[in-house]
Amino acid sequence: MPDWILLLPLLFPLTAAPLLAPIANRVSARARLGLAVAFLAIEILTILANALPGSHRFAVSTWDATSFSIALQCDGVALLLLLMIFVPLAALWLIASPHVPFDLTAILVLTAAMLLTMADGLITIYLAWVALDLAIFAWWLACDVERATAIHALALSQLAGLMLFAGALLLGTARANDGALLLTLAFWARLGLFPLHATLPTRGVQAHDLWIACGVPLLAASSLWLRWSTLRIAAPGTMLSVLAGAAFIAAIIWTWSEEHPTRVVTAGVSHAFALAPLAIAFGSGDALAFALWLALGATAAIALFAMAQTWRAENRNRYPRLIWFAGVLALSGLPLTPTFLARVGLYVTLWENGEWLLLVLAGAATTLILAPLWNFGFALTGTEARESNSGEYAGLAIIVAACGVLSLAPLPLAHALAANLGESADHAMERVIWTNDALGVVIGFAMAILPVVASFFLRGAARAMRSRPKSLLQHAARMMDLAWLRRILTGMGYRTGAMVRNVQTIAEENPTVWLLFIALWIAIFIAMAR
Repeated sequence: MPDWILLLPLLFPLTAAPLLAPIANRVSARARLGLAVAFLAIEILTILANALPGSHRFAVSTWDATSFSIALQCDGVALLLLLMIFVPLAALWLIASPHVPFDLTAILVLTAAMLLTMADGLITIYLAWVALDLAIFAWWLACDVERATAIHALALSQLAGLMLFAGALLLGTARANDGALLLTLAFWARLGLFPLHATLPTRGVQAHDLWIACGVPLLAASSLWLRWSTLRIAAPGTMLSVLAGAAFIAAIIWTWSEEHPTRVVTAGVSHAFALAPLAIAFGSGDALAFALWLALGATAAIALFAMAQTWRAENRNRYPRLIWFAGVLALSGLPLTPTFLARVGLYVTLWENGEWLLLVLAGAATTLILAPLWNFGFALTGTEARESNSGEYAGLAIIVAACGVLSLAPLPLAHALAANLGESADHAMERVIWTNDALGVVIGFAMAILPVVASFFLRGAARAMRSRPKSLLQHAARMMDLAWLRRILTGMGYRTGAMVRNVQTIAEENPTVWLLFIALWIAIFIAMAR
């Protein structure tokens, strides 16, 4: 197969969606759902075409003189991430029928996320980064999110993109360690984790947008961490430990104080995505498999939560609660869930590296975050009691099948996708199953199972805490939201702009100021020469 075949998943949505959008608005709900299913089926087929035979790399542009190129690559890891974007989306669209629109701005977000997932090289990653930011900004405006919030998120993400660019320039120099620190901060911001959480588009969006707002951007961001080994430099474990610890604490406080289900899910899954960089930093040959399974498992939990929210909107039966509780179990890393082996392996890795405080904090975060999620599951109610339709059952079957494959066949799937992923999966099994560190494995299993049981009994305390509107916890949540810092920085920017305008007015009225300015720079150049 030619390498340009990897362009098909990118080009098909951009060409098909504008053609199908006007047609979908003029046909019946059943026909609209058929168009949506056909659209996603063709897109999934274009992705699967890249699996034969193996990895594909396509150079869009190359400059030999500067060793600079813009290239895309679809290896086994990227292939799995792309499938994870669209397979749950198909399930969610079936659940949401007949309200499935062809949202062109959402298609832009999906395409930009695929572009970032397949980007090969830091320069290509930066260009795809900018494209994803612009697509998310357009989607925010289309969703009637506050313009100031959208602009703030775009500006912060672009600053993180500049850190990525600066880190890429430093990697090949004597300051490669500084470059690694900048890349760590940039990748962390792309995940939208505290204290750079404003880069994740979750504020102001509705429950049915949870997959586009949270799942798709986080999958694309996870692909950056999965490529860390290509940088040929160690991840800064100390910095990641501090960032992850702060993210755990923030996630606990936000989950216990939030009242909107979408934001509770976003805060809850953030701690799970914080584990993937830790696997990269402290893992060895098993780092790739652990990070991939952690990211996929957390994304599967998002898909289940989004499905429960969408199903709940019009159906008052047992299925929304069951789906929500399945999301809670998938997020916890319980046995027979996609993240079980990865969670246990990461806990064993932290134990063996002496990161006991981080290990305890991760287990405590999981326990305290799951407790409010149990309450939201029991509180799920719909507007009417009715029987589910065939589309909803089909969507449920798709998501169950996807989670089943990720949970029950991680090793065969890893070996089928890529050689390096298969080797990493074998190392992961040696870390968890075929190991001599019995104490570490026991601790890992305990840290994966006990939080589920403990959180179930803590749900009463979480419900009582949420009933206090002026509690200390909610004040702490507002402080950690950093909105106050944004207001301070914005005020400083306004004052600086006013000062510049005043200086400009003085300079226009008095040309002597320009002469003094030139004299100042002449003095600086003379001092530098001496």
